[in-house]
Amino acid sequence: MHPSHRLWCLALSCVVLAAVTVSSCTRSAPVRDEKQTARDAYTDGYAKGRAVRESRGKGASIAEVVWGGCTRRALDAGRVAEADRGAWVGGCLDGVSEFAKDPPAGRVTVRTQEKGLLPEFREWLGEDDRALATHVSAITVVELGTSDFDVELTTDYRPSAADTFDAEEMSAEFVEWWDGDDGDGKAQNLVVRGSHGEKIAARRL
Repeated sequence: MHPSHRLWCLALSCVVLAAVTVSSCTRSAPVRDEKQTARDAYTDGYAKGRAVRESRGKGASIAEVVWGGCTRRALDAGRVAEADRGAWVGGCLDGVSEFAKDPPAGRVTVRTQEKGLLPEFREWLGEDDRALATHVSAITVVELGTSDFDVELTTDYRPSAADTFDAEEMSAEFVEWWDGDDGDGKAQNLVVRGSHGEKIAARRL
């Protein structure tokens, strides 16, 4: 083989190897990002749990652990918590209990659409609230890594005054319908999501 051809083949091999390497890194990046996201959420929750413990004493652990305080706090903890609410709750529980930090190895939050619940909820609303029922398109159970979980309604509402009022009415109806139907764990919060995933309304279950 002519030397120039040999150099060309070597260069081509290097390009192919680099492309494969970049492709491999690109595929594995979400796994690393997910792990870091969970760690960030856990760390933020842990700091909040410690702060609550320091400000309110040992009795705070009862309210935060047994009564779902950390789970409710996660809803208003910001973007870091929203990325993996289960990891944030786990960090908060460890922090308020003064446990050593033990960040998760990956995503904690598990989201499952419960297709059977939506028709049941619509049926319960009945003819009088048929217009209200048309706005919700999915009901999702959000497991938070403990026995606690949240329930989310996916709707077409927008963050306007009128839609917020309707979302609050929707959430009130759902809480009345749910009425302690907690399954194997404890349902803590109901979240009504808007057309772009934004939180429009929330209340305790």
